[in-house]
Amino acid sequence: MQFSNPLFLWTLAGLSIPIGIHLLSRKEGKVIRLGSLRHLQETSTQQFRGIRLNEVLLLTLRCLLITVLSLLLSGLHWDSHGEKRWVLIEKGLENQSHLISMLDSLNDEGYESRWLADGFPLFRDSVSVTKVKSYWQIIEQLRTVNPSEIVVFAQNNASSFRGIRKSLPPNVRWISQSSGDLDYPLQVIQVSNDSLNVRTGHTNENETYFTSEKVSKKGSFMESSPMETITINLISDKNHIYDQKIMKAVLEAISKSFPVNLTIEETILNKSSGIKTADWTIWLCDDEIPATSSKLIYLKSKLSNDLINLVKPNRWIITKRLTEEVALKENLTLEVAGILLPE
Repeated sequence: MQFSNPLFLWTLAGLSIPIGIHLLSRKEGKVIRLGSLRHLQETSTQQFRGIRLNEVLLLTLRCLLITVLSLLLSGLHWDSHGEKRWVLIEKGLENQSHLISMLDSLNDEGYESRWLADGFPLFRDSVSVTKVKSYWQIIEQLRTVNPSEIVVFAQNNASSFRGIRKSLPPNVRWISQSSGDLDYPLQVIQVSNDSLNVRTGHTNENETYFTSEKVSKKGSFMESSPMETITINLISDKNHIYDQKIMKAVLEAISKSFPVNLTIEETILNKSSGIKTADWTIWLCDDEIPATSSKLIYLKSKLSNDLINLVKPNRWIITKRLTEEVALKENLTLEVAGILLPE
């Protein structure tokens, strides 16, 4: 319990006013001599006791009113430092110098350091801590714990935002932290006998992009490899033409962003349609799925937190009809890229 303006506690001296009035008003009654007491013998004294009780109750109410007014003016409040407060750090951010200084400051204010991971283990217990697979699942776990305040430092990896978006609990403050600029070679493709095309990825807190540069084969530090080609049968019926357009845009985005050549064969299903041999078949139809030896992604609406689920080896199911909103909200491009290009 603390006071914001303790100087106003002097107003408690006002309690002396009703107490003084009460004491000064206690006067002895006048003595009146009567000739006969015959008519006063049966008079009850309960009425006079009630008067004295009412005076004490009135005194108490007056004192209570002055006390409450004084406490309000002095800013009475209860300190919340006794309640649990957490600061959660995602794996991979623990060595950043600016974050370490923030953690020290929060620890001095009474925050307990823990990992942003399943079960929220203590910060010193780092042996079994792994990177977050789904931020939405972590947010659901945060609803079940009882700290009064939680500060989260997360990298906000796009691949970890899978499933239906969840709202943050009111006691959670989510702060995005950059893992730093990262440049990484994706693949070296041989263009001619003496030149190579080097494709490099660049990632920072604002964007991820790719560049290609033609270099001389001499002095190359990487072993070149031909561009991988993946053949895909994209099949839909008349009821799923728009789904097919969304998937086609996703595949084209993957082809432009990764060192892979996607050969896409689009088909609108009819009675005479046949399935051609390909590495992958993407089936966006209401008809029964035919037997195929290729890897298969097919559409079948069902209740699920994830847009794409692995149901069997080399068999994936899309649980929602494809629209622009679903593609953006559920990160469809990354989901499909993670299946077609698991490396």
